[in-house]
Amino acid sequence: MKVKLFNCPSCSEKMVTSELKCPKCDLRIRKDFESCEFCNLPEEDHEFLLIFLRTQGRITEMEKLLGVSYPTIKAKIDSLLKNLNLSPITIEEEHDPLEALAEGKISVDEAVAILKQRKKK
Repeated sequence: MKVKLFNCPSCSEKMVTSELKCPKCDLRIRKDFESCEFCNLPEEDHEFLLIFLRTQGRITEMEKLLGVSYPTIKAKIDSLLKNLNLSPITIEEEHDPLEALAEGKISVDEAVAILKQRKKK
C-alpha cells in the first residue's frame, strides 16, 4: 500500500523519512533522509506525470486519454512545473537550436519544432 503523508497529523509540521529497511534481511538504516522532488508531488500531479511520460508528452494523446482540452493540459503542466520548482525551457530567437540540441539543453523534437516555427516566419 502506498501512503503519502507529507505533514504531521498532530502538529502539521513537514514529515521526514528517517528509516530505510531491507525486506529480505531486515537491515535498517536510520537517518533523516531528504525526499526527492517527485516524492513530494500531490497524488494528482504524480498521476498526471505518469500519463505525460506514457504518452511521451504528446498533448493530443493526453487530451483524448484524460478527456480534457489543450488549455487544461497546459495548465496542469504549469502546475506540475510550479510544484517541482522548475521553469519551462525556452530558446531565445538568437540562439541556435542545433547548438542547444548538441549541448543537451533541448530534445530533437524541440529543435525540429523551433526550426519549423522559424521556417514559417
